Amino acid sequence: MILSIGLITACGSINRVERDRFTHTIIDTLTASEVKNQPNSRPEGIIYPSSRTVTTERALLQFDSVVTREYPAFIRLALFEGVGMIGTLQTGNSTLLGLFGIFPEVDDILFGDPTTIPDRTLFTGQQLRLGIGEWKLDLFKDDPNWTYGLTAFEQISPDDDVENTLTGVGTFSVRKRWYLRDRIPYVAITPGLHFTAMPSSYVHANVSADVGSIAGVNLRLQAGYVFGQTTLIGGDARLVSFPYLGVGLGMFDFLNREEELEVEWKNHEHSGWQLSVLDFAFLGSSADSSFFSRKDPKTQTENPINGFTVSALTAKLALPFADYRFYAGTSLLNFTVAGIREYTLGVLPIQVGYRWNPGSGKLAIDPFVETAFAPSRYLQAGARVMLPIADQTSLQVVFGYLSGNTGSELLKNLSDRIQTSSSFSVFYIGVGARLFDRIFSRDELRYGRGLPHE
Repeated sequence: MILSIGLITACGSINRVERDRFTHTIIDTLTASEVKNQPNSRPEGIIYPSSRTVTTERALLQFDSVVTREYPAFIRLALFEGVGMIGTLQTGNSTLLGLFGIFPEVDDILFGDPTTIPDRTLFTGQQLRLGIGEWKLDLFKDDPNWTYGLTAFEQISPDDDVENTLTGVGTFSVRKRWYLRDRIPYVAITPGLHFTAMPSSYVHANVSADVGSIAGVNLRLQAGYVFGQTTLIGGDARLVSFPYLGVGLGMFDFLNREEELEVEWKNHEHSGWQLSVLDFAFLGSSADSSFFSRKDPKTQTENPINGFTVSALTAKLALPFADYRFYAGTSLLNFTVAGIREYTLGVLPIQVGYRWNPGSGKLAIDPFVETAFAPSRYLQAGARVMLPIADQTSLQVVFGYLSGNTGSELLKNLSDRIQTSSSFSVFYIGVGARLFDRIFSRDELRYGRGLPHE
């Protein structure tokens, strides 16, 4: 994802910098008056020449200064977008990737027999995009909200037949937005036309109803038509065309209206307490067996590190009560392994917590409750202690209680050490880090700041 965002930023800028250079001139004039009394006694009535002396000195001081202002230069910048499509079957079966194209039927996809998998899912296809950038396009005079954009990587799969999959690198797009709501979260109707030349060649026309973004999360209802030619390595290209209806989700998906391009970054509105691309921790837990090693038969000891937890694209949205300290959050993906039989895989888990900054410093403590329903079902309660140590990097200590069902035979099929998927409950504590992480302070939230553009 980081490489994909680097590709689009090479074609368009993220920041616009304005610099004002000033020359300061300070002129100072010093006038000194000195009177010397005449010596000895003087007879009255005799006028002596004045003994006052006046000295005038002028000083000139010049120095230069630079005032720098930074503004956003993009209309939209997104790391991930997924769309689950309805009614797209060509020659294959459903992709089994569910809502937003990101809720997989893990066991059926990896270990199932495609000929025996029932067609029981509403969402038959998937769209996946990584690294999306859009910039202002002055296409028509006095007609705002046109954009041009690039997508680093795109894949459109109408079904599970790989010969029907369209793949694009450097997809070019033109879009127009009509805003129905001009306050965060924005609501807009957005038609678009997208062109891809390689490795597949296709045209994609669509229109979407978008809600967001808020804390980097964007929801959309989308309809479109795709027509083009696939490209297969060592095979023949195939013509593919289909209409579709889809439901989409963007994560780390940020949208600026044109008016916001004239607002300095320091005055921009932030809706969330935290944004993080990747966070991880190594865990010690109450599980019977470690995921990393077997118990030593001689000493009956094993690795004190039982497992790990990894989350990708996390956002925590401030809730409008209790000084906005409570938050609702989610991640694109959360994978926790607390032991050899205790593991969960959650897509878009729901997390509710409270942000506490003791001493009003950089240290942040988040007690939280989190649950997920697919592919695994689980509930966990715990707390995170986070300390920023560098720009976009934080250390964290996490501890809590995790209870749930694995919901998948994934690890069982990959290792003979695992008996079956099962329900479990464990306590855990871990140490890790958060990368490309931004922790906001209360003063940086958009609520109650009285900004000039509010």
